[in-house]
Amino acid sequence: MLSLRTSRVATMMIYAGTFLVSVLSFFTTYMGLAIFLDKWLALIGSLGLQTALLGIAWNLMHMKKNRMSYATIFGMVAIFSMFFSYVNFNTRLKGELRTQEARAEYADAARPVLRDHALQAKKAVAQGEYQVQRLSGLLKIEEMRGWATVIDEGSEDPFLQSVIEGARRTVVSWKENQGTEYRQGSGRGIIVDYLRSWQKQINGHLVAMEEYTKSLDSVALLLDSELPVKDQYDMVNFASVNFPLSEYRMILSSEPVLAEPPFTSDYVERPTNGQQALSLVIADLGSIDRLTGFSLLFAFVIDMMVLVMALCGSRTTGGLDMIFSRVAQDASQRLKKLSTDNPEEFTQSMRENIEWFRRASQYGKDLEQVLGELETTKDRITLTRGSEAAPASPTPESAPSIEVDESEKKHRIIIGA
Repeated sequence: MLSLRTSRVATMMIYAGTFLVSVLSFFTTYMGLAIFLDKWLALIGSLGLQTALLGIAWNLMHMKKNRMSYATIFGMVAIFSMFFSYVNFNTRLKGELRTQEARAEYADAARPVLRDHALQAKKAVAQGEYQVQRLSGLLKIEEMRGWATVIDEGSEDPFLQSVIEGARRTVVSWKENQGTEYRQGSGRGIIVDYLRSWQKQINGHLVAMEEYTKSLDSVALLLDSELPVKDQYDMVNFASVNFPLSEYRMILSSEPVLAEPPFTSDYVERPTNGQQALSLVIADLGSIDRLTGFSLLFAFVIDMMVLVMALCGSRTTGGLDMIFSRVAQDASQRLKKLSTDNPEEFTQSMRENIEWFRRASQYGKDLEQVLGELETTKDRITLTRGSEAAPASPTPESAPSIEVDESEKKHRIIIGA
């Protein structure tokens, strides 16, 4: 036996649950749309989507015509709703993770730039130390013997040759100014002064390069994935801008080829506008991780729950209609089995069918009356098949009827065998 009251309460609960899940889907879709649309437009769009989804889902079971068309429309609207629910879930679930990943990726990209700058600086330091060493040797020779300008190593050491040629030009310049030959010898003289000025200049360049190398080590230690991308960029850019170019040129007589700091636009911690947010969530679909997969699944389940629960509610409601149409279906089946060759049998069957339809019509009216009484008296209604209430009979007497048991305060509805 089936209690109509229980069935009705269950149906109402299913419809209420469907509506609440639809409200949840509305808010998730709204928050996804609001990421890159005006809030009012997002509100209107989400309301329209959920109205269409809920309306079609609730009535899909009762549609006799164009059911596939409505199902197609439901599918398209559901996909649209699911996508923006996914946008909302993905943006919120991956907010902190995206920040950490962007910072770590920028730090990984920035460290090679610092290493490149440090390599260039150390190269200049090594060359500077070599130049200071050679100048010290020339000074010692010049102070002890006065032979510095006589040394000629050809093209094997361009730096040393440039210093010696500079010393010789100093001698020529002295001769032009003084009008006499410069007598080169041991001890201090213009060549010693010239070499010492060179040594002082190289030492100054060397100190600048060494200090810059130490500052790079400090920046590399401070460059951590916990720092915001902007702060990391400022540190790397500061190190790049302050590279001692003039000292490098003086020591190596060439231009350094330095790597550029990575741009922050390629490492987004949090989307600053709707276009960025949409671009990020779409990019995540190309490489689905666990959070992206969960966002997709959650968005799919919510809208599918709306459909399944609405269809269940429609099915439950449709069950009463099936009871009402049972008599008509039975009569139709008997008509198909009749033999028109026997007029008397045909006439008798038609009379029985007419009686069945009359009783079914009266049954519907009686049931409405009973349901009305149920609302006021809170009595219990049960549906009982005729085979359970009395012996089955193929005659019209087994048609639906309503019996009222006053002693037990029950309404028993017999729907036939």
